[in-house]
Formats: sequence, structure tokens, C-alpha cells
Amino acid sequence: MNNKRDKKNVNLSDTQLLSKILAFAKPYWKRILISILLTGFIVIASLAQPYIIKIAIDTYINGIYSPMVVVEESNANKLKEEMNQQKIPYEETASNQEKIYFRIKEPISATELVESAQEAAIVSIENTHFLVHGWNKGLSSTENYQLEKNEVRIDGELYPAIRLSSNEIDQFRNNDYKGLILLGILYFVVITSSSGLMYFQQNTLQFTGQSIIFDIRQTIFKHLSKMSIAYYGKHSIGRLVTRITHDVEALNQLYSQVIVNLIKEMLILIGIILIMLHMSLKLTLISLIVIPAVAVTTFYFKTVMRKAQRYIRLILSRLNSFLAENLSGMNIIQLFAREEKQLERFNELNDEHYRAGMRQTVLNSIFNPSIGFFGNISLALLVWYGGRNVLDGAITFGIVYAFTHYLRQFFEPLRALADQFNQIQAALASAERIFETLDSKPTILNPIHPKHYGENIRGEIEFQHVSFAYKNEEWVLNDLNFSIKPGETVGIVGETGAGKSSIIQLVNRFYDIQKGSITLDGINIKDVPLSELRKHIGIIQQDGFVFSGTVFDNIRLNNRHITNEEIIKAAQSVNIDAFFRSLPQQYETMLGEQGTVLSTGQNQLLSFLRAIIADPVVLILDEATANIDTETEAVVQQTLKRISRQRTTIIIAHRLSTIQDADKIIVLNKGKIVEMGNHRELLKNKQAYYQLCKSHNKSKSSRIRHKIDLVSKTYD
Repeated sequence: MNNKRDKKNVNLSDTQLLSKILAFAKPYWKRILISILLTGFIVIASLAQPYIIKIAIDTYINGIYSPMVVVEESNANKLKEEMNQQKIPYEETASNQEKIYFRIKEPISATELVESAQEAAIVSIENTHFLVHGWNKGLSSTENYQLEKNEVRIDGELYPAIRLSSNEIDQFRNNDYKGLILLGILYFVVITSSSGLMYFQQNTLQFTGQSIIFDIRQTIFKHLSKMSIAYYGKHSIGRLVTRITHDVEALNQLYSQVIVNLIKEMLILIGIILIMLHMSLKLTLISLIVIPAVAVTTFYFKTVMRKAQRYIRLILSRLNSFLAENLSGMNIIQLFAREEKQLERFNELNDEHYRAGMRQTVLNSIFNPSIGFFGNISLALLVWYGGRNVLDGAITFGIVYAFTHYLRQFFEPLRALADQFNQIQAALASAERIFETLDSKPTILNPIHPKHYGENIRGEIEFQHVSFAYKNEEWVLNDLNFSIKPGETVGIVGETGAGKSSIIQLVNRFYDIQKGSITLDGINIKDVPLSELRKHIGIIQQDGFVFSGTVFDNIRLNNRHITNEEIIKAAQSVNIDAFFRSLPQQYETMLGEQGTVLSTGQNQLLSFLRAIIADPVVLILDEATANIDTETEAVVQQTLKRISRQRTTIIIAHRLSTIQDADKIIVLNKGKIVEMGNHRELLKNKQAYYQLCKSHNKSKSSRIRHKIDLVSKTYD
């Protein structure tokens, strides 16, 4: 079935959707806040890892090539005081030939310090380390170093140089070894702490997400239970099932992963940009030059993929509706040999759903690699520009390494967003449909200032100038006026479409009338809470519904105050206990799709007992004996006579024999009352009721003759 209502345009913006989505998360704000705090620590740990490696490379692995200041041992303390005063960070690295060497982060002029201070640095020439005095400009390209006897020519100038032995190199690296061990321990603590925090964060998020999804399903089902019968006439069951199952499940990952992860990814992006800017402005600008292209691509695919997700949900809803209808009506399909035609229609919907899914897959397969492509371009630009600067000595290798790591981390959230983009769009499309359902208002409402029935409710019903139409002013009932006294049994008869069943729908407020009023015990039924009104009215319909569960479960309908003994006693009182005793496990027999399937007549017996056990003040039978055999009907009639003395009874009659003993019979024709009286009075008038009885008897005689003819032909 093509449900045109699914094509309704949803005008909710992403901001409005997010606001509605977060409203369900509000009760769990403490858990979410904890997750966000844990996310902050995880982000700090994640961003710290490349920086620790950068420090290890520049300060310890390549630290031996850092600029140094050297003084005589006698002036070491004086140099320390001078550097402390000038706030120059330093590290005492080695002692060689009665001289103390101090490693500093930035090259400085020794003339600014104590008189005996001198610049110094270690350079590597042809895999041999030389200690150079008078120069400390830091690590630069080996192409600038030229060895000439005991001197090194750097950038055209000669400086004294001493060849260092392995032991001397180890002496200069002594602090580096200790520093690397400490950084290794720190790195291990960071990654283990990050893993532990992620474990607790994921558990908290999953628990919170499942709790929110539970609430959403509960809210939708509660909302649907308040909707009027007219709502279910306009919306297919398959469509509503899709809301509670597929659409709600699509929101699961949005709550348990995406929302908090988006905060995490935003913090990571901001943190990476700040650290990169701190290390090098030029490298940052070069690395992020592709961001505008990423933004344009993301915005474009956001719009396209949202439309694709909406279309998939539309087709899935149609597919579910088709399945629900056809599986429920399979007997009709087989009866009229429509299997092939229905299969063709199913294949059309299935193929449409397949093509919609493939289109979404193609879009995702283009968008996801495009983010990776831009990331690789950015990395290539970084390697090109950063590598040149390392060779020129403008920046250190540790900075370039950290940049490559941060750049991968920068595009990782974008790549993750690309992976989740399809999921996010699916969730938002589902959210639109869920909130569209929740925004639909019930038409049958409880009164703002309700009135209540006392304990001694009598069951007096009165229709005063009642007119009703299902649509616009196409009146089904027109200006009805009648009253039913407490304990009175009233039959309602008429041709098909006369409005008999509509009266039942109105008494129970499944629909509201447009004109007039309906009162129960003198109180307008619109002024009474729905649950209180319906508690006093029991309806036995022609087609009883059987739920999956035992006989006991189907009768009590989750009312735990009704005991098994009360159900058995009620069944015995209406003489249908023997039927339930004949079932495989008696009253414990499983019914419905997973158990014993009852016949139509047996379903009606079950419905009859279900209404009796509720002990209503008003009992309504909507052609409830239509599918019961003559023998069972006689038993039911006797039971009805007994129980109707204590309650108001309304009988919508298909078999006119069921209302012959009624106190009053109302005859309807095209929504109007044409006759009213008891059986004898109406027959005596020889008007509409008389014609109905005559027609009914003629039809009954015809059926009997037909059966006799069939029997005769069999014996012939």
C-alpha cells in the first residue's frame, strides 16, 4: 500500500530536531555530564601522546645536538645564577676537561652571560661526533659542516672541534637516557589511563543510550495508546510498527555514541589546532589549507544523504505496511488466488528499497574516501614543506613528526564523521518521523475539570439530538433521541450501514459526536475521564481479538487483581467452562500465533467471558452471537437473561431472535430512528421492523432449503 501520508514534508530544522532529541536525554544529564568529563580527560590523553613523542625526539633523541653553553668548573655556579636571573631554561648535561656544559633550548650569545662563558654544540660529520666551541646555533644540515684538522668550518667560519669518544658521547647522553625512561613511563601511564577512561565512558554511554531508547519506545507506545480509533484508520499498522522498531533503533547509536563523541571530536579538533599553532603557525596554515574543500563537500553530502535516508524510511514503511496487511490477510489472498499478483507488488517494493539502499551506499562510498583524500593531500603538503624546513634547520624533526601525528588525528574525527555520517542522517530522518508521530495530538481528550461517578452507578444512558459524521458533514447518525433505563435491555437493528455500530463507538467515546450530547447517569460522557468511562462499559464484538498468551492472560488482560479462580467461576456461570477444559492445557493453553488458534465462534466465547469478568455496568453486544452455533447461542441467551437483570444491556442484532425478549428495540434507517418499541409492538405495527423480520425469515428459509438440496444431491 502506498501511504501518501508518508510523503508529508517535515519542516523541522536540525536545531529543532536536536532540541527534541536532547529533551529525552535531560533526565540522564548527570551520566552524560560524567561522560563529557571523561571525554575531556580522554582528549587530553590523546593530544598528549604526540607531544610526548615530540619532546622525546627533540629533547632527548636529538637533544645531543642542542645548543650549549660551557664554562670553567669554578664559574659554574655563577653561570647558573645568571641564567636563572635571565629566566633561561637550562640543563647541566656533562663535565669534560674541567669544563661544565649546560644544554639550553634556544641558542644565546655567551657574551650576555659570565665572562668565561662560551657557546658550544655537538655536530655529526660522517657518523662521527665533534664537540665544537664558539658556535651553538643548533642542529642544521650536515652539508654546512666541513672538517679541517682540529677545526670545523660552519657556514664559512672555522671553529675549534674535539672528536668525541663513545664514553664521552654516553656522558653527554646520560640525562637523555634518564629522560627517555621517564617519558616512556609517562607515555605508558597516559595510554593505560586513556584506555581505562574509555572503558568507563563507553559503558556509561551505552547504559544511558539504552535507557533513553527505552523511554522513547515507552513514550511512543503510551502516546499511541491515547490516540483515537480514527487515527488507526488513517495510519497503517506497519507504518506505526516501523516507528517503534526501526526508527527508534536508529536513534540508539545517536544517543550512545554520536552526541558525546561529537563533543569529543570538537575538543580534539580545537586542541589540535591550538597545539599546532603553538608549534608552528606556517605549518598549521599549510596543513589546514584543504579545510574549505572539506566543509563544502560535507555540506553538500549532508543534504543529499538526508534526502536519501528519508526516502529509504518511506520505502521501508511501505514495505512493512504491505507485509503486515498481506500476512494478516493471507487467507483472502489464497482464497482469490492472488499470490502471484501480490508477489509482483512485493517485488516492486523490495526492488525499490534495494535501489534506495544502493544509492545511499554509493553516496557514502564517495563521501567517506573524499575525506581521506583531502587528509592525504594535507599530509603531502606537510611532508613537502616541513621536510624542507627540517633540512634547512628552520624547525626540528620532532615538530614535523608531531605535526604528522596531529594531522592524522585531526582528520580522524572527520573520517569518523564520514563513517557515521550515514548513521547520523538515518537517525535524524528517523527522529523527524518519530517526532512527527509524537506531535500528532489525540482527538479524544480527557476533560480538564473531570466529573466522577459514585460507587452506585446505575447505567442510565441518554442520547439527546445526537448527530455524528466520520468525515465532514457526511452524517452517519442524524438527530438521535432515545434513553435507556438502568438494567434495561435494548436491541438495535437496521440494514447494513444504518449506523448501529456507530452508536457503540460513541457510547465508549472511540469517536466524539459533532452535535448533541450523550449522558451516562446524567453526566455527559465528555466530562468523565476515559479510563473511568470505559471501566463501566463492556463490549463484546463480532470479531474478538486474541493476544499471544494463555487463556487466563487473554481474559484478565494484565489485570492482576483478577484471580484464576474468579475466571473459572465466571466461565462456569456462563456455561463455557467445558470448552476451555477441552483445550490441550485447559486454561493454561497458549493462544495466538505461537499457540492454539481458535475458531471465530471460540474467539467470541473468549470475548464474552473477557467482558463478563470485568463486571461492567453497561454491557454491549455488537452482533456478538453472529458466529456462534445455535446450541451455544441458546446457552448464551439464557446467561444473558440472568446477567442483564443487573446491568444495562445493548444488543446490536444480526440474528433478530437474540433481541425478541429485549425491553426495547430501536430500528435505524440511514442514521435515523424510524421505530421504537418491544418485539410484539413492532410486529403489530407492521412497519420497518416487521419487514426486517420477514426478510430475515425468508433468508433463513432459503438457507435451509439450500442445505436440504445439497444433502439430497449427495444421496442421489
